[in-house]
Amino acid sequence: MSPAPKSSAPACCANPLLRPGHRQAWPLVLLYLCAGGALLAVLQGAAGLSDGGAAVLVLGSSAAVLYLLLYRSGTPRELAACRDYVHRLNLASAVFSAAREGIVVTDLEGRVEAVNPAFCQITGYGEAELQGFNLRLLKSGRQDGAFYRQLWRDLLESGHWQGEIWNRRKNGETYPQWLTISTVRDEAHQPVSYVGVFLDLSPIRRSEQKLLHLAHHDPLTDLPNRTLFLARLEHALSLSAREGGSGAVLFLDLDRFKDVNDSLGHPTGDRLLCAVAERLRPCLRESDTLARLGGDEFLLLLETAATPERAAVVAEKLLEQLAAPFRLDDRSEVYVGASIGICLYPADGDNATTLIQHADSALYQAKAAGRHTFRFYSEVQTRQADARLALEAALRRGLEKEEFLLYYQPQVDLRTASLEGVEALVRWRLPGGELVPPARFIPLAEEAGLILPLGEWVLRQACRQMQQWVARGLPIRRVAVNLSSRQFRQADLLQRINAILAETGLAPRYLELEITESLLMDNSAQVDAKLEALEAMGIRLAIDDFGTGYSSLSYLKRFPLHTLKLDRSFIRDIADDPVSSNIVASIIELGQHLDMDILAEGVETDQQRGILLQNGCRTCQGYLFSHPLPAEELEARWLQAAAGHEARPCN
Repeated sequence: MSPAPKSSAPACCANPLLRPGHRQAWPLVLLYLCAGGALLAVLQGAAGLSDGGAAVLVLGSSAAVLYLLLYRSGTPRELAACRDYVHRLNLASAVFSAAREGIVVTDLEGRVEAVNPAFCQITGYGEAELQGFNLRLLKSGRQDGAFYRQLWRDLLESGHWQGEIWNRRKNGETYPQWLTISTVRDEAHQPVSYVGVFLDLSPIRRSEQKLLHLAHHDPLTDLPNRTLFLARLEHALSLSAREGGSGAVLFLDLDRFKDVNDSLGHPTGDRLLCAVAERLRPCLRESDTLARLGGDEFLLLLETAATPERAAVVAEKLLEQLAAPFRLDDRSEVYVGASIGICLYPADGDNATTLIQHADSALYQAKAAGRHTFRFYSEVQTRQADARLALEAALRRGLEKEEFLLYYQPQVDLRTASLEGVEALVRWRLPGGELVPPARFIPLAEEAGLILPLGEWVLRQACRQMQQWVARGLPIRRVAVNLSSRQFRQADLLQRINAILAETGLAPRYLELEITESLLMDNSAQVDAKLEALEAMGIRLAIDDFGTGYSSLSYLKRFPLHTLKLDRSFIRDIADDPVSSNIVASIIELGQHLDMDILAEGVETDQQRGILLQNGCRTCQGYLFSHPLPAEELEARWLQAAAGHEARPCN
């Protein structure tokens, strides 16, 4: 190892025995080494140290530096100064090693020269792993380049930087530090190294988070408390005012809770409140907030798309959950219900206080109505929600009791008025004989999850009826059945359709499935695979209400589609609105170029028929030719008349 050039001792380790003007009574050598053993400086000469009187005195050592003083003689005063120097160096070394803050010494390029034990404990790195490595190794990535450029700008200009920074431990965990970086300079005031001292803020942050959680949550149930609920409600109201959304506040009060406290004691009442919270949580979305207001009162915030119907569904679900008994211990089985008041924003109020008051008012209406029920702040909304829930209950009963039936609307050749096919349309006949319009119960079936059993029933009945017509040789080419998006997304859709075809005996070529444009916008491989599989089975595929959704030329080319159904909204105005007329003409021309059939819905006048024929459309359905008809009436009016006396299977 070659010795470094002679130089003065750095200011940080100035030797009191070497100050200017000091009388040098004896030869002195000060060796300044780094932890790795490299010689940094040799101070004074080493002459005359070879005789037996030479002695070695260790002045101080640490992970960073090692000072050696070799001397042979000196005055008592000089030796006392030397001992004092030794003491101060040892003290500095002890502080470096014992400090609970992490300490690191780097060169001017940021390469590690020394770290203390606390640094290793906090970061998870051993001292040997870090020697010579740049501190960039510890960057978390949470601060951007601008942050570090400002840090270095401040450090170079003032010789000092202090602030919060996020770094990464060896195990990959990121954590916050409070870091102070200082520049170490020599006697010429030139920077020679940097010293960083930092405090791990993770324990402090965890304590802060715990205190913050306690300040905003109920200590018994761990639900948000009134403070947090009000903050979230105010934020939701601001968002609603800015973006035009709607929401709902539900005020829930347990029925007969006081009886539980009085008969079983307050500890049992506390366990009941915790059990209620645990039972209600799974009923809610992540965006909803359930809070305990105090006692047996709870508040629920529905932030997004909270229509009266959705609020009623949630309230009904909560009441259903609370109707089951609570088993709190081996002895106690407790029954409690609840009453719920509902108000909507912005319709019922635009500030948190007003909304909670209105929900509380609706709660008292619910209690007055007999408990274990809910009421809206507006009586009109209460009646609407009641009607909707009653309709849903009737819909469920209707499926069980087979109150549904199919009507068939003819699809007609515009030129000859002959029958091409039919579309199967579900109708619901109540026990009193009243027919419920599809616009009332189809959306409800979708929302209530009943569209799957209803849709499968429609498909089975349509296939069974079609097979009967085909077997009798009646002249009909196909039956079209609407397939809901939820049906289409069933993993076993193909197996279900195959099973229905096998059960009814209908050949796939007689079936056409109508799907919506929005379903095709889902660019998933499953959509591609299902459509190709259906087409391979021989089933025809049609796009319903084309032009009203996300009409895209790309999926017309991409998917194996056979028919485009022009929406009735275009047909209705085709004679009076040039825009609608041009749209219809363009879609017909597009379909012809793609070798697809075009079917116009909602044709009601001869003028509409003439315009469609003029533009090349060949097939339609609408009141001009026929309303939807029961199977028997369709057969009498269309099939038997067309078949004459030579009925035969059609191909």
